[in-house]
Amino acid sequence: MASLTLYLDTAADPGWTPPWGKSNTKWYVVAGLALTPELDLEAYHETDRILKKYIPSTKWYYPDFELCYHHLIRGKGIYETLTHPERLAMANEVFDLLLKLKPTLFATVIDKKKLKERYGSNAYDPKLLGIRATIHRFAMFLKGKNEVGNVTMDAEEYRKDREIQEMVRGFKKTGIIIRGFVYQPRHDERIDQILNTINFTDSHMSAGIQLADFCSRTTWQHYEKNKSDRFNQLSPLWDRENNRIYEPSVFPK
Repeated sequence: MASLTLYLDTAADPGWTPPWGKSNTKWYVVAGLALTPELDLEAYHETDRILKKYIPSTKWYYPDFELCYHHLIRGKGIYETLTHPERLAMANEVFDLLLKLKPTLFATVIDKKKLKERYGSNAYDPKLLGIRATIHRFAMFLKGKNEVGNVTMDAEEYRKDREIQEMVRGFKKTGIIIRGFVYQPRHDERIDQILNTINFTDSHMSAGIQLADFCSRTTWQHYEKNKSDRFNQLSPLWDRENNRIYEPSVFPK
C-alpha cells in the first residue's frame, strides 16, 4: 500500500472583511501538494540546490533560509540582494521543479465575504473550514486509490492552535462532516486512510511545506489579484479524474 504526505500551507488572513471585521482580503486559501517518500527526498535535494544557487553562502544559516514565494516576489529577507531577473529565474526554477515532481495538488479557496453574507453568525471559521475541507478531499483521494497518508503543516503558524489538533482527532471519532446547513461534504468520511492527526514541522526543515507555500500563494493571487500565469502553469497538477477536475474547490459555490 502506497503512502503519501499532504503538505499544507495557507495564503492571506482568515479574518472577516468589513463590516464584520478588518481584513482587506476577500479570499482565503488552504493549499498543498501530496508527495511520495521518493518525491519528498527529491524535493529536499532540489530546493536546497535552488536556494544555494541564488542565495549568498553568508545567509545559508539564517533562520529564514527557505523558499518563501511572498518574500521572493517582494525581494525581502534572504532575497533582498537579488535583482529582479535573478528572483524571476529562481521562481522559474521552483515552478519547473513542481512540474517535474508532478505531485497532486489540493486547495480550498474560500470567499470570506460570501461565506459571511450567506451564513451570518453561523459562518464557520475560514481557517478551520479550509483545513477540514482540504483534508476531507485528500482522504477521499486516498480511499479511492487504496493508499494511506499523513498531513503536515507549518509549525510556526499552528503550533499553539490546539483547536486544529482537536478538530482532526474528532474526524476519526465522528467523521468529517460539519452537521447542519453551513457546510456539508457529500460523504461521512472518517479519514481512516490518514494515519495521524496533523503533524507540525518548521517550514525551513520541510521542502514540502516550502513548495506548498508556492502553491497556496499562487492560488490566492489568481483569485484575489487576477494574476494567473503561475496558476495556469500548475494547472496539470490539480487532482482530476479523466476530464473532471476536482481542484481547487471554491466555497461557497
